[in-house]
Amino acid sequence: MSSKILTEDTVPAYLEERSSEIGVFSPDAKLVAKAIMGGNVNYAFRVEEESTSRTVFVKQAPEFVAVFGPDGFPLTSERMQKEVDVYNKWRDILGENLSAKYLPKIYLFDKSRMVFVMEFFDGYTLLDHDLVEKGDVNSSIPSGLGDFMGKTHAATHKSIVSDDQAKYLTSHFENRPMRDIQLEWVFTKAYKETTEEQRLGLDMDEDFMAEIEALKSSYDGKTESLSLCHGDLHPGSVMVNNDGDVKVIDPEFTVYGPPGLDVGSVLSGYVLAAVHQAYSKNQRAVESICEGMDILWKAYREAMIVGGISLEALRKVESDSVGFTMAEVCRTALEFAGDRKWLQFDDSEVKVKSKKAALTIVRNCMTKRHEEGIQLLLAETRKISIVGTI
Repeated sequence: MSSKILTEDTVPAYLEERSSEIGVFSPDAKLVAKAIMGGNVNYAFRVEEESTSRTVFVKQAPEFVAVFGPDGFPLTSERMQKEVDVYNKWRDILGENLSAKYLPKIYLFDKSRMVFVMEFFDGYTLLDHDLVEKGDVNSSIPSGLGDFMGKTHAATHKSIVSDDQAKYLTSHFENRPMRDIQLEWVFTKAYKETTEEQRLGLDMDEDFMAEIEALKSSYDGKTESLSLCHGDLHPGSVMVNNDGDVKVIDPEFTVYGPPGLDVGSVLSGYVLAAVHQAYSKNQRAVESICEGMDILWKAYREAMIVGGISLEALRKVESDSVGFTMAEVCRTALEFAGDRKWLQFDDSEVKVKSKKAALTIVRNCMTKRHEEGIQLLLAETRKISIVGTI
């Protein structure tokens, strides 16, 4: 596939040949492409029509991790097919209005080259950027995220769908190549390879590791609590604007898996942001972030109940949500989550203290999550509003 990889030079001609199918640009439009840096897995471009400023986003999935090149880490390009499939399923669930509210428009999917063209979100930023740079985030954002997850999770939950539909979702959204990456990089390496110095006093004893193994098994589909999940819904997969609008992007890790995975992925960003803001001496931001966590869970819970999920099933999702939150906070604080914005301070002493604070939240929530759930997570995160209390 390397000979078909798009570049800044070739993207314009590629789109011009398909202009009528895309339906965005003027006839005989002259296009200019600019590569979007920052992503590791795929190639991405912003393409603009010079005369009208109409813009689209172009993404291509190669048979390898883009940042490493063709001779680096191999990775199936079929992940893009799964991304398109889950978007289509979500649209069926949400209907026209909510799909327009939460999802991007996809103008073209070229399976032969694993390219899709979708709307470009002008005026939007990534949620992780806003949580770190601003802290005080519009309350419509967590409310929207909770509503989106609750509606899509409830509609596909194993306790709701028919046996045949559950079998289809399990098989079609197995996504084994991408799932295996997460099993290794998210649920194994951080705990197998971490050093005493990185752990900063976190005791990874038998009880703690039993929780990690339970989460790992659940992520691998070995549970009855299953829904169609985004699979990697951290705040870097959410685009937002100043009006509080939410767009969910990059679901290439989609799986039929535990719904708490998505909730925990989002909440982990909020917890890490609260710690980051506390050690940036921004107490108001910490309070806003904690309020956002509460809003998100309430919106999610309401959507799940309206969608027919029993309180018993919801308690399992709640416990899992806290567990997956803690797993992601833990691996980030241990520096096994790549080059993320969280807890990055020039002052080495502040950086260590912030990581230790994050790991303290992990210690206090991981094994107690089954009894105390979200309220425990909120209480432990709120403590960080006064640096030094945990």
